[in-house]
Amino acid sequence: MTVLNEKQVYELWVKAWNEDVSVLDEITAFDCTLHRSGSDEEKGAEGLKKMIRDGCSYFDNVEMTIEVGLIVDSPYVSASWQFKGAYKGGIPDTKAEMGKEISFCGMDIFLVKDGKITDYWVSTDDMHFMKQLN
Repeated sequence: MTVLNEKQVYELWVKAWNEDVSVLDEITAFDCTLHRSGSDEEKGAEGLKKMIRDGCSYFDNVEMTIEVGLIVDSPYVSASWQFKGAYKGGIPDTKAEMGKEISFCGMDIFLVKDGKITDYWVSTDDMHFMKQLN
């Protein structure tokens, strides 16, 4: 079995957002911890899949792109990204019309051991995100 490096792991992370969350099974430790505001301490590939599915469920034509990075300081990898999508509705207390293009940025840091994400920290520009929805 080939052990992926940090860059390869992050490239598959982007693929999970844009194409297929099942790639997370290949790159996520069973006890991987997601560190983010409002998190219920989701764990493992299923926790990361849930985060992506939940985030994408309100949008069509989702595209996640790397804006700055990848920055590798083994065993860590980080990047700044941009999320874009057409709003489908459904987020409580928002006024944006369905179909409105929404974009916002964030930053990821992964701790990668033996080709697997063991910890994931994410920070997003929630204020800019919510401003577009109201």
